[in-house]
Amino acid sequence: MILISPLLLAISTNIVTLSVFLSYGIKKIHLSKSNSILLAIVTSVSTFVSMYIGKLILPLIDPKVSNIFGAILLSYIGISFIVENIRLEKKRLGYDTSFYYESSFKYKNLLEDSYIINLDNSHNINLRECLALSIALSVNNICTNFAASITGVNLSVSVFLNFIISILFVYIGYFNRNINFSKHLIRYSNVISGSVLIAFGIYEIFV
Repeated sequence: MILISPLLLAISTNIVTLSVFLSYGIKKIHLSKSNSILLAIVTSVSTFVSMYIGKLILPLIDPKVSNIFGAILLSYIGISFIVENIRLEKKRLGYDTSFYYESSFKYKNLLEDSYIINLDNSHNINLRECLALSIALSVNNICTNFAASITGVNLSVSVFLNFIISILFVYIGYFNRNINFSKHLIRYSNVISGSVLIAFGIYEIFV
């Protein structure tokens, strides 16, 4: 039982990582092994920090209230991911999306269009670009990790699984040869991540 929640957290927060590296796999953009490990380390450190902050707050809140609040927050974040997917789909089709909330943070642009990190067309992600991508992925997951920690999800197991799954998803992205699968997962990554978070939130209410 102790593995289910951290596993759901690691999968949901790394769906975007998988999406990014599926797109890199299509374009043959390379990330070295050392930079892959660096990316996993940076995102895992971010997971630890954001969850640790949540753990510091836990003693100040009644356990029943904190669990429900964290679960609702997880579900809300999941819904926001699905709404974001709807916005992006309408934007691709040329519809006016000005009435949707659009984040002003630059990291969102990097995750929405991951190719902009490789504007020099070198087909190789250097150390600086790897750090920028790692930070973008970390910032994208701060609220999710914080909400999970409030529900009481195990911190050390979550950090460990994040490290393993982030590396795994990087290599799945690179070595996947099914272009249609890649394109569909990239297109609906927010829906998948959001659905996992909603299921995660509901699960946390009842455990």
